[in-house]
Amino acid sequence: MGYEVNYDEGEHAGCSSKLVIADRIFYVKHFNAGASRFFSGDQQGVIQKEISKAEFDLWVNILADDQVQALEIQGKLAVGKKY
Repeated sequence: MGYEVNYDEGEHAGCSSKLVIADRIFYVKHFNAGASRFFSGDQQGVIQKEISKAEFDLWVNILADDQVQALEIQGKLAVGKKY
C-alpha cells in the first residue's frame, strides 16, 4: 500500500510531518528536548486527537505492506523539523 510523508503540510499544521497511509492521516511533532507527539487527523487534514507512540506504531505496522516499509516510514518521519 502506498504512503506519503509531507513535511510542508505537516509544518502548516504546526507539526514536523504529515503521514498519509491507506485512508489514514497522522501528524508527528518532534521536540529538541523531550519525546515526540503523535496525532491522528481526518480527511480534511484537521488534527483530531493525540495518540500514544504505541498506538501510532501499531497503525503503521498494520497499514504498511511489510516490516521494511514500516521501518522506511519511521525513518522518513524522523527527519522532520524539531520544535
